[in-house]
Amino acid sequence: MYVPIMKNRTIEMSVIKELINIGISTNTLPMIEIIQEKSRSNSHKNYIEEIGEIFEKADNKFFLDIPKINITSSTAEPIQIFMTRVNRQRNFFIEQLIKCKDISGIIPVISYNNREIPNIKIIFDDISELRNYFSSIALRLTPTQYNKLGKDCLSKLIKNDFLIFDIDDKGHMNPAFKLNYKSIYSMKKTLNFKSIIVNSNRPSNMFNKNIIDGEPIEDIDNSLLEMYGMSQYKFDGFGDYACTTNTLPSTGGAISPAGIYYSKDNNFFVGYKGRTPSLSEFQAYIAPEIVKSEYWAEYDEKHHIHCPGCSKINAITLEEQSGKSQAIWKGICMSHYIYTVDQLLK
Repeated sequence: MYVPIMKNRTIEMSVIKELINIGISTNTLPMIEIIQEKSRSNSHKNYIEEIGEIFEKADNKFFLDIPKINITSSTAEPIQIFMTRVNRQRNFFIEQLIKCKDISGIIPVISYNNREIPNIKIIFDDISELRNYFSSIALRLTPTQYNKLGKDCLSKLIKNDFLIFDIDDKGHMNPAFKLNYKSIYSMKKTLNFKSIIVNSNRPSNMFNKNIIDGEPIEDIDNSLLEMYGMSQYKFDGFGDYACTTNTLPSTGGAISPAGIYYSKDNNFFVGYKGRTPSLSEFQAYIAPEIVKSEYWAEYDEKHHIHCPGCSKINAITLEEQSGKSQAIWKGICMSHYIYTVDQLLK
């Protein structure tokens, strides 16, 4: 099981919509983190309406989380407004999740600020409240929260529920997590819930300017994909931010054209960066470099046609579509990776 985590920003929502429309398998359960009321400021739809339309005719299940994330002065204003309510009003996230109860395939996520150790009674109360409206519930905890609360915090989870163990940017092979893995597996065997381990494997301080053309990006450790189900882990699924960072978007930023591409044969990402800080480099240099690479050749023609990311790269190379946008290339990278992992897990 794979859980790609995406925030309700314009590009991520378009990626989810494309993937659902082409029919990704039920082995992939996206997690949407709601960080603002609307994915686009000029949209007539709020996030409930937008997500409802995406999943209304799909058989896919998905997780919906309203995370408590600290904001800064550089955080975009619509996100500041929404996240302030999430962070300050205790029941706001529960009320928002209940408003989503009629969306097809939804699994609500109970989560807390990663710096907070919630009272176990609060967790139980939140689970009980959502149990009135949903047949499946997910509880998302960090290792620190799990260690402080103890395994009894999972005792209200039942069959069809999920534990999402979020190790953030920590290495999953860290020996400090061994006891967590054993404890979670023991509780899972008793209560029959499913367990998912998620990480943020792209560092926030990884910059496009440091990418070396055609070389593996060492800063992104994707080994959890290969190891989450092994005997020392025994999770039912894994998740990540689909080669993006887990940080909130900020305003501003310089143009730094780069394209990141996933290699399924090697389970790593390679990058190609523009020769100059110009958006035209996406079409003139980056797309052609990917297409003529050995990593592009790993995939057959069927993949290149049906994968939303690869089909866009092809179209940009043939000048059938403009690729002069950093946001578009973020979406290309995400959709190619998610589509590929979904195919691998079938």
